[in-house]
Amino acid sequence: MAGLWTRMKTWSILHFLFCYILLVSGFITCFLMSLTLVLWPLNKDLYRKVNSYLAYLWWCQFTFLGQWWSGTECVLYIEPSDLQYIGKEHALVIMNHKYDIDWLMGWILTERFGMLGGSKIYGKKFLKYIPILGWIWYFTESIFLERNWDQDQKTLVRDIQEIASFPQDVCITILLFCEGTRFTEEKHRISMEVAEKKGFPYLKHHLLPRTKGFVLSLQAMKGKIPAIYDCTVAFRKDGAEPTLRNILHGRMCRAEMYVRYVCTVFCVLFNKSINQSIIVVIIVIIIVKIVLLHFF
Repeated sequence: MAGLWTRMKTWSILHFLFCYILLVSGFITCFLMSLTLVLWPLNKDLYRKVNSYLAYLWWCQFTFLGQWWSGTECVLYIEPSDLQYIGKEHALVIMNHKYDIDWLMGWILTERFGMLGGSKIYGKKFLKYIPILGWIWYFTESIFLERNWDQDQKTLVRDIQEIASFPQDVCITILLFCEGTRFTEEKHRISMEVAEKKGFPYLKHHLLPRTKGFVLSLQAMKGKIPAIYDCTVAFRKDGAEPTLRNILHGRMCRAEMYVRYVCTVFCVLFNKSINQSIIVVIIVIIIVKIVLLHFF
């Protein structure tokens, strides 16, 4: 019986059925999202809550394929003291981009913590024109960039400040692939040549990160997005090759993700561009607390 079920997962008729369900449900989701635009000028928080649920209804079909259909595993490694914060606050997520389905592992984990509906991305501008997927990203306020820094820095500041105003009971994650592109051996070779010329350390499994957008995002957050999840995902060799094709064919992939929790307050404090008056105020508050604890 198990062998028959395994063979059934490779049947093209079932793959066609999955695609049909994704397309139909996707168009319905986008239609309903377009109707919610009337809520934007009246009640922005309500618009965002409704669309987070609508987005979840479509995105969870991908996590279904990953977790249930293929049985793919994603083991999370994180400090126990940091685990309490996940799913309870907004966060900027930075992750390596080496595999076809690294994003899916991120979605699987965000679903476990009840944050899938609030997932957003930094993406190229053309992505928002992709039917269904891009439209849903647009309605849920993902950030789209043109790879033109003069224009993108205005977009980043505006969109980050807008996203930071999300209601606290709709926890959001903004996914940023800091490498800017997917890892390949050729891109890695070129990236490390640049690293050698600039005196940067050699990275065995990563490309040099692009930092300008990340730094500007931190400045725009102004503490309203309190956390950074520094994620590194890798796949074990005793599982199937990490491709969408293998997921669709029901082959189990084995992923492991290491997450380092970073409070954005500390990042902002060490940013050279921070307003000095903010540092003074924080230092004064710390001194006052120390004095009060000492004497009282």
